[in-house]
Formats: sequence, C-alpha cells, structure tokens
Amino acid sequence: SQDRAAADAIEDVRNDNTPTDWMYITYASTSGADSQKLKLGGSGSGGVSALKGKLADDVIAFAIVRVTDKIDDSVTVKFVWINWLGKKVKTMQKARLSVHLGPVKAFMGQTHHDYTCNTEDELSHEIIMERVMGYSGSGSKVIDNSTGRTTLKGQVGGASTTSQVASNRQGTDQLTFAPEVPAIIRDVKGDHSPLTWAVITYEGSSHLVVHAAGEGEDGNVALLTTYLTDSNVVYGIVRKTEQIDNSLTAKFVYIRWIGNSVPRMQKAKLGTHAGDIYNLFAPCHTSLDSPDLHEVTDENIMKQIMIASGTYKHVLEGHPTYTPAPAPAQTRQQQQVHKQDAPPKRMSSTHTATSESHGGPSKPVDRVVDFIDEEGIKQAIAEVRSDASDINWVLVTYDAPQSKTLKLEGLGSGGFHELKSHLKDDVVMYGLYRNTERIDDSVTVKFTFVDWRGERIRTMQRAKLATHSGAVRALFQPFHVDINAGLDEEITEEIIQKKIKSAAGTAVHVL
Repeated sequence: SQDRAAADAIEDVRNDNTPTDWMYITYASTSGADSQKLKLGGSGSGGVSALKGKLADDVIAFAIVRVTDKIDDSVTVKFVWINWLGKKVKTMQKARLSVHLGPVKAFMGQTHHDYTCNTEDELSHEIIMERVMGYSGSGSKVIDNSTGRTTLKGQVGGASTTSQVASNRQGTDQLTFAPEVPAIIRDVKGDHSPLTWAVITYEGSSHLVVHAAGEGEDGNVALLTTYLTDSNVVYGIVRKTEQIDNSLTAKFVYIRWIGNSVPRMQKAKLGTHAGDIYNLFAPCHTSLDSPDLHEVTDENIMKQIMIASGTYKHVLEGHPTYTPAPAPAQTRQQQQVHKQDAPPKRMSSTHTATSESHGGPSKPVDRVVDFIDEEGIKQAIAEVRSDASDINWVLVTYDAPQSKTLKLEGLGSGGFHELKSHLKDDVVMYGLYRNTERIDDSVTVKFTFVDWRGERIRTMQRAKLATHSGAVRALFQPFHVDINAGLDEEITEEIIQKKIKSAAGTAVHVL
C-alpha cells in the first residue's frame, strides 16, 4: 500500500546502512478527490540535487533529506524536512495545506531542521547545509569588515563548503551589508538593548541596510508589518518572550518577506542570497517565510514559537496562549475594560446591529480596539457558547473602514451558511461559530474563530489590522480552531470540519 511504501522509504533514509538519502511524498492529483490523498513520490540517493530534479512547480511535496555535519573530528547525521510549495500550485491546494501539515510531519517523524521553499534557486545543497550548520554551531561566520560580506566556513561530509559556495556564485552579485546590519541584529538579541525588532532591506540589488527598528514586545510584529508591501523584499528579526511554567525565555524569529509583485528575475537572484542572509540572522528559534500578511501576526509568530518549543497543544484545555508581560500597576488600571451597568436586550435570530442602537464606544482593551456596546457583544458570544441557546454564530465588524471601534454585526441560529452570507469582499469581520463533531457515539461541541478580511479592503486598513489581532482574539477565546480567510473558497464548512478533525486528532489521512 502507499502508506507502507512511504514508511519504508522514510526508514531507508534514516538507515545509515542504505544509500538512500532522500524521499518525498506528494498528492495523488492536483484536483478532484485524489487531491486530498498522499502518495510516495520517490526516493533515492544523490542528496538535495537529485531530489530537486523531481519537484515540479505545480505540486506540493514533503521531503526528508539526510546530510552529514562535521563538528571538529566527529561526523553527525542530520535530517532536514522540506516543504516544497511550487509557485504554480492552485489557490485551493494552498488553502488546504495548513490542515495537512501537522499530520504529515507526525507521519514523517522528527527532523533536525525544517525548510520551506518554492523555487529551484531556494533549494540547493549549499543552502540546506548553511542552515544545518547555523543551527548546530558547526559553521563559523567570517565577516570581511572592508566589504561587509559574510561566509560560513565549516566541514561537511569531510569537505569544506566555503569554496563550493563561492565557486557556484561566481559571476553573480555578491551579497554585502552595511556594518549596522549585524549590529542591529545583535541588539535585538541582546539583553543590553531595548530593541525587539528590526527590518533589513536592499539598497540596490545586493547590498543590505537597516530600514527600521523599534522597541516594545507587545505588538512588535504588527509594527514590523507596516514595512511590508507587495513589491518589496524584507528580512526581519523579532524578539518574543515565552512563559513555560514559571520561567520566562527569550525567543528569536527570523522573518523572510518577498512580496507577490516582486519581479520573477529578482526572485531568482534572491535564491543565491538565501543562505548567507539566513546565517546572518542565525541562530533563531524558528523562522517564517510568507508573502501573506495574514500569517505575519503576533499571534501566529507566538504559535510558531510554541510549536518549535513543544508547548503548543491542538486542544482547548490547557492550550497556551500569548500573554504580554504584565504592565505596571498604573497602566493595568488604565487598561481595565469598562463595564456597563445594564445588560443589553437579547436580539432575534438574525438581527443586524447598528451603532445608533447602543451607547458610545467603551474604553479600549489594551489600548488597541474600542467597542460599541461591549457588554452586548460579550452577551452575544455567550449565547453562542450556551447549550441552552439556539444561537450558533456571531459576527462583529468595524463601524468605519479606518476605525478601531468594533460593533455587533449580527448573530443567528441558521448555521454556517447564514454566517457566511455576511462576509463581503470589502469588509473585515470577526466571529465565533459553533458546530458539533461526532466521535463514535459521542457528540462534542466545537468553536471556530473566524477572521475574515475581504480581498477588496484597502491596503492601509489591512496593515493596521495586525495591531488589533491579539485584542480581538482575546475577546473570542477560548476556541478550538481558527480560520483566516479573504476569499469565498477559503472558508467553507468542509474546511472548518477538517481543521476541527485535525486539531482533535480524529482526521484520517490516507496515504
């Protein structure tokens, strides 16, 4: 069977006594029912170069590659998990990918490093090894102060990679950077500096400079995203704090942003810089490589950190969430939520709220968002959660396109299709949807947080939304899964059910 064949291929890669050093699985088809089924794509020897020749630009593939890393006189085996997302992959396939990643990684087993790429220029033995050495510490960054150029020297498989990287890049623009670039990265990582984020970009075609930096951990990813556009290339670093039991630990995330409108030839050239730039930022606890602003949020960054550290749980109870460091007493007092004395009246099944029907905005939560009739919104959310109520969805929206004030859009008992009828392409909506999942003879209630950002909302409005994410999610928590969408096909009942089953561990993924 396909699952046995894939499992055997993985075992061969992990076995030092076999010549097989790569394997990959892919979808059985790009459309139809088979587009949800995985199969063994192939396996063999020859490393990354051989694997690369098998990956077409219209497919998604998941691969494991075995490489060796030499530290002093000891050679250690390292396994790298590669997620290939071809640049011609259809939107619907991409939308389903997030649902499958967890089960696929669990099936393929633990690896030393993960890497996501979508062009041939981003996938080479040199790039993979530079990442491996950056994490293991076997490579030494050497910086030429006269040029600002960095190289990573290290012994891999008994041969130095430095000369090979250099020879492969002859005739291309050599990457250089201003002295302030490594200095600002050290400042973000160092306890001596208040800086928590920095943005690095190009001056010319191959010279890196510091573009922006800032202080403060709460919302620092949102601030960083204001420098991301569809037409630019940005490399960033963010410092976050994760609390595990009673210990606070600093975590660093490398962000690579290549806008969707960046010319194809420029993207191709960026692949030759990828390894050097990554090692300029290394080591980091995790990385994010995405051209989608929906993914570059404080919440998602904390989620990636928790996944990397093993503290993220795909269940409701005990699920760790991002909580900013406690503010001084005076600030906390100023941030308290204003509560009205009189509870609002209960609304009918599909009532649509207006700002005229309630009082003025309440005081802000964390000084990020305001509410019109906050207690009314909270009661509507409570109705969705109540087993005694037939209300199964609620939506809130902004009272104006550039506003930070949220109002109740509506609530109802007509299920998902009724909720979806409110999701227009020029609005932003946040909501909670209740449905059920049957496991054997038991029926359990599940809650889904909906973050809808229509594709026609203005660029400035979209940029500001990232700063609201944490406060809005806190309003609707707890929930079992979340869904971020801006297109009609990205939010369906089928997609929600698959997310729920994946999070609960009840999904069946046939290989």
